[in-house]
Amino acid sequence: MIASLSGIRGTLNVDMTLVDVASFAANFGELCGPGQVLLARDTRSTGPAMSRAVAGALMARGCRVLDYGVISTPALFRESRMKKSPAVMVTASHNEPEFNGLKFLVDGVGIGEAQFQAVMGAGAAAGGFGPGSTRTAQRPTYVEDLVRRFGEGAFDGIKLALDLGGGAATAHSVSLLRRLGCEVVSVNDAPGVFTRTVDPVADELPLLTTLVREEGCDIGLGFDCDGDRLVIVDSRGRKRTGDYMLTLALSELLTESREKKVVVSMDTTQAVDDVVARVKGEVFRAKVGEANVVGMMNEKEARFGGEGSSGGLIDGDFNHCRDSMLAALVIIRALRGKGRKAYDSVPVYHQERVAVVIPRTKAQRALKLLAKQNRGADMTDGVKVQVSRRSWVLARPSGTEDKVRVSAEAETAGRAAQLAKAFASKVKGLSR
Repeated sequence: MIASLSGIRGTLNVDMTLVDVASFAANFGELCGPGQVLLARDTRSTGPAMSRAVAGALMARGCRVLDYGVISTPALFRESRMKKSPAVMVTASHNEPEFNGLKFLVDGVGIGEAQFQAVMGAGAAAGGFGPGSTRTAQRPTYVEDLVRRFGEGAFDGIKLALDLGGGAATAHSVSLLRRLGCEVVSVNDAPGVFTRTVDPVADELPLLTTLVREEGCDIGLGFDCDGDRLVIVDSRGRKRTGDYMLTLALSELLTESREKKVVVSMDTTQAVDDVVARVKGEVFRAKVGEANVVGMMNEKEARFGGEGSSGGLIDGDFNHCRDSMLAALVIIRALRGKGRKAYDSVPVYHQERVAVVIPRTKAQRALKLLAKQNRGADMTDGVKVQVSRRSWVLARPSGTEDKVRVSAEAETAGRAAQLAKAFASKVKGLSR
């Protein structure tokens, strides 16, 4: 079982039991008190059993559980924010179907470190707040809120392809996009049927790329299991990176907003810096992880943020989580206004990511030595070295494995691969 601010994840009846699930939920109920708690899940086969365990534990703490069934993580974040209620999402996000987990929210924001430690503590005793209850919720306001923001029928003339991955995006994507005026074709749209890698970043998405080309679509969208991670395929059938997608979405939003501060993770592309510079804005870099980005957005009073690795756009005026559908709609609006030339409106760099297997104790020592060899390196999260004006390398220890993750970016794919390989070799040598 892996536990972090991003959520608790494991394999049910292997390294995580329903007793564990109920214990974590009871602790969260103790933390929140006897009020309303929202509950939702993605489409994994273990979701119903885990949801029942969560609901039972929360009711034992006197909570009134409002169960939404299958909806996306961004939809639950939005609902938690609008109802000012704590919430539990039963999901393992982009992990494979055999995994599942829990994500905890308070008033539309992921829990902080102190709250997380309380959730992970010894199991709370049942009772104490009076009997709880559970009832089935109406559909969340997420779709209506997006339709109001972009306009009914506003994307008339756009043709798009969806690869829903069998995940929670099946609950709303097709109907939402059709209400906005899009012509939609889809694959992998049966809930809970997984025929590709859950993480669209890690899959080549052959069905989606073929569909885009054969149907003459303007764009293709590929979602993960809980609908917060997205990959886009352009009109030529090319799978684009999460960094590219985030840069394009931010570029569009910044041109229409008076707010120009942006917070991104340390490993996000420098193309974001380029588009922010165009509007005379300011970029801040947070540690890798959505919670770290959102935390710095609050600290810097920045509306916009994200993580390039997952195309994770965050618009604080709408949601305090990465919201893949929101990002997609911003890009579709750009296509509706500018045509397919919108794809060429932002700079593109190339990244290479490799992992080096090193025990954690040795990894820390290796990174300290790497920092000494590169005076002036950024130590915000691991060691980030600005190799040249247009290239950098980041080496950071994994939070869950005996690995050091090395990311490199440059103007060409060859140079990025060369830098990643060289620094990975250097880190490995320093660990001996």
